[in-house]
Amino acid sequence: MIDLKNHIAIVTGAGAGLGRGTAIALAECGATVAAIDIDCDNINDTVTHIKKAGGFAEAYQADVANSADIGSVLGRIKQSFGRVDSLVNVVGVEFYKDYLDISESDWDRQIAVNLKSVFLTCQGVVPVMQKQGGGSIVNTASVQAFATTGRTAPYAAAKGGIVAMSRDLAGDFGPMNIRVNTICPGCIHSPMLNRSYESPEARERGLSTLAQTLPLRRVGDARDFANLVLFLISPMSSYITGQTINVDGGMMCRLPLA
Repeated sequence: MIDLKNHIAIVTGAGAGLGRGTAIALAECGATVAAIDIDCDNINDTVTHIKKAGGFAEAYQADVANSADIGSVLGRIKQSFGRVDSLVNVVGVEFYKDYLDISESDWDRQIAVNLKSVFLTCQGVVPVMQKQGGGSIVNTASVQAFATTGRTAPYAAAKGGIVAMSRDLAGDFGPMNIRVNTICPGCIHSPMLNRSYESPEARERGLSTLAQTLPLRRVGDARDFANLVLFLISPMSSYITGQTINVDGGMMCRLPLA
């Protein structure tokens, strides 16, 4: 197991899904987790779970797309812990809608939560990492940055933006020993994935069918994602930055058959 004792990690979107799984995995490896989410009940549940298992975590409620909210929370985290060793941006929202039916407010919310939040959190932690001599940032994009399911233009645009921005940050801040990498999940069990189906029955059928199209023949889970996060924030990846890595069961390695 990777040893993250004395490691301070911030995780956004830690109240549910991949963010919750990542926060728990970090705590299991000894990290102290500053868990951020907009949903107070969810984030408290994650932190309670971690503490009951003997880990260390604190809950911070914030809308990460709001500069005042995230500025306040990051200030409290810095005051409490004095350093930030890693930032893991997992927060995300998605909907499916025909392109011509997407409203300006639909677009703005998707870009704000999925892309602007990454800009704000990275900008908030980089000065701390510069001062302490380094750190690691992991941003979550999606395979939809490269090939989409359709009817999800704002989400795809935001996730493509994360890939490009992360690469830029890696170049800018590499000389300060700050590494920035991007993970692109494919089909992974999560509340977001569940909401894309009309009913539990439709979800079960759809995921079973989808799994058979994947080279690894299964839908992923939060631990598949979290394991890569653990590697990317640990000293084991000290010479890796500016990379975009898919966690997709091989989804992106095959073209559809004619």
